[in-house]
Amino acid sequence: MSATARATASPLAGALEVWQSRDGAPTRGDRLYLVYVAVLTVLVIGVPAGRTVIGALARPDVIPYLLSGSAPNVLTGAWLALCALLVLVGAVRGPALLTPFFTVTLASSSMPRRRALLRPFARALGALAALVTVLGALMAGTLVQAGLASAGEAAVFSAACAGAALLAGGAWLLGEIAGAAVRRILAGALVLAGLAAALLPGGGLIGPGAALPGGSGAAEIGHIAALVLVLAGLAAVVIGALRLNRVRGTVLLEQARRWADATTTAVSGDLAAAAGAFRALPTAGRRLPAIGASGGAGPVALLRLYARRDLVALARTPERTVAAVLGMLAAGAALALAAPLTGPVRWALVVGAALVSHAAASALVDGARHGIATIGAPGLFGQSAGRQVLCHLPVPLLTAALAAGSGALCIVLLGAGGAPGVTAAVLLAPLLVIGRVRDAAKGPMPLRLTMPMPTAQGDASIIPMLAWQADGPLLAIATGVLLALGAGIGPAAALIAAGAMLAVLGVGAVTRMRELQG
Repeated sequence: MSATARATASPLAGALEVWQSRDGAPTRGDRLYLVYVAVLTVLVIGVPAGRTVIGALARPDVIPYLLSGSAPNVLTGAWLALCALLVLVGAVRGPALLTPFFTVTLASSSMPRRRALLRPFARALGALAALVTVLGALMAGTLVQAGLASAGEAAVFSAACAGAALLAGGAWLLGEIAGAAVRRILAGALVLAGLAAALLPGGGLIGPGAALPGGSGAAEIGHIAALVLVLAGLAAVVIGALRLNRVRGTVLLEQARRWADATTTAVSGDLAAAAGAFRALPTAGRRLPAIGASGGAGPVALLRLYARRDLVALARTPERTVAAVLGMLAAGAALALAAPLTGPVRWALVVGAALVSHAAASALVDGARHGIATIGAPGLFGQSAGRQVLCHLPVPLLTAALAAGSGALCIVLLGAGGAPGVTAAVLLAPLLVIGRVRDAAKGPMPLRLTMPMPTAQGDASIIPMLAWQADGPLLAIATGVLLALGAGIGPAAALIAAGAMLAVLGVGAVTRMRELQG
């Protein structure tokens, strides 16, 4: 068939022909080679790595957690929290996403949107299901390695995790389709359901926790739960595929452009700007007064005024605020779980908690960012930049400490953690808020770091660029490890460690602000 005939037969044939004939377009052989490399990587690297992880998890201090009566509750609560988070993520990056070129082309064609979005939707759900299933297989494999579960029970639990992941993918798509009000109500309901599942007796039976080997006490319950989750997950995929026509064109184009811009910025080396592209704009609370009379004079009235401004700012971006609180809760829970453990499992949880807290703290320091942005500008608010930053700190510090401490305390009340984890969580979260202020005063990346560095192995200029970008996460990890060590010794040691890191982060923030002032 000629090109003219193909264009007549399909309104997209001409665009597809141009796209497929571009320079560097992957051929069928290239795709088959990628499949071959993926399979080989799983067999050569993935399987041995999985066995190593299972061997590290099959320890006397880890197995009791997986067999505890609260394990199904915690697992189901974490799954519902993941669904809530994906609902919010769908507002900025949904599972049905195309490149800007194809988005514009499809929006102006008569092709059903469902047909065009089916492939990226299936690809996103497949990646999510694969990740969650692997995590479930590692948990079940640990019990098999310890001789506490059979291979059949591990397979049933892995299937339950796959079904739960597909349901989470349906929630992700719903966040892309639904409006702001529906999205917030659904996310709030899922968070409350997750808390209820984690804290109430028998709450784990409504999710994948019911299929955890040894957790429910009856294999029949696990089989039924796995079957229900798999069928519900498949139903969610089918319903989601049929509802792809409901994705609005404006949402598709906005998300496609944001993702493309963020990818380009990240490739250039500016990871902070790439993450900033996904920062949610204010969408609620427009009538809430953020600026008004302080109601008096003095430092207390000034702090009260800034606190109101910060609280209103958090209320105006509810999705971002909820995601930050969920992240702090998860980080606190991980620190509590890590407290009684030893070996690599403990430090993996501590490092993960530090990174999650570091990411969550970003949503709480917008006021401090604004104060730093006023450096060098006319003094419109009557306070210097440093004073503005200090006045903007109480709300994020208290929010981070309360959220992280609540997550750790919930785990301790469930009997699945250690009290030192609560101390570490309450101290770590505020410190990482200070770390985020230090990162905000970082300024642009020096041009000298982008200069070529010829070596025998090629251009090594990416190494200093990555080191410059990674100083914040590395300091967060160091802070988490130091506080975990101190909390394990005692409260006094934890306070000493927190004081040392406060000095490091605080001096770094002040020094960088002075450098920006010139």
